[in-house]
Amino acid sequence: MGRGNVCTHYECEGLFYLDRDLLDVYCKTDKCECGHVKGPNYEEEPKTARELYTAGIEYSFDGSHTDWMYSQFESEDNWRQMIEIMREKFMKRFPSFYREDKWIDNDQRVVLENRLFRIAIVDNEWSAAWLLLERTDIDDTGSNRTFMRRHYQTYLEAIKNILINGWGEAIGYGGAWVSGRKYTQEDMKNAG
Repeated sequence: MGRGNVCTHYECEGLFYLDRDLLDVYCKTDKCECGHVKGPNYEEEPKTARELYTAGIEYSFDGSHTDWMYSQFESEDNWRQMIEIMREKFMKRFPSFYREDKWIDNDQRVVLENRLFRIAIVDNEWSAAWLLLERTDIDDTGSNRTFMRRHYQTYLEAIKNILINGWGEAIGYGGAWVSGRKYTQEDMKNAG
């Protein structure tokens, strides 16, 4: 299934995806003698879906057929941490950006903003989509448009690098319902 059901619309915009299986967290189940799930067992370290899949361990949403069940609490905490890491790293590199927390277009949560751009996140079920968006509430002619054209690729590259450094990969936009190229830490090493 592709991860392209989120897109951008203007010239100086772009996005990268972070695969949801790097964010969804599962906990070992605590089962009674009859085999019914009593709940999560926190004695064993929770794992992401990617870690379980890579290790060949089966997991399920409710843990009824496996020994691992989805943890909404751990997954939401992981999501919050991802947003905080993006904010901290991005604002450190680009001091013109400041924290924001507002919803636009029903599904886009703006988490960073400067006078020309917004950085938003969208939960599209399969991934976390990180968008660099032009501010549409400003005059985008003259020097503003020139500045946007000059810097948006730098901002996009920073989003990609933060995702790669934090989670090992970033997936580029490939078109409607199509995943683009996957970028990894290996790509960063090869780029020099």
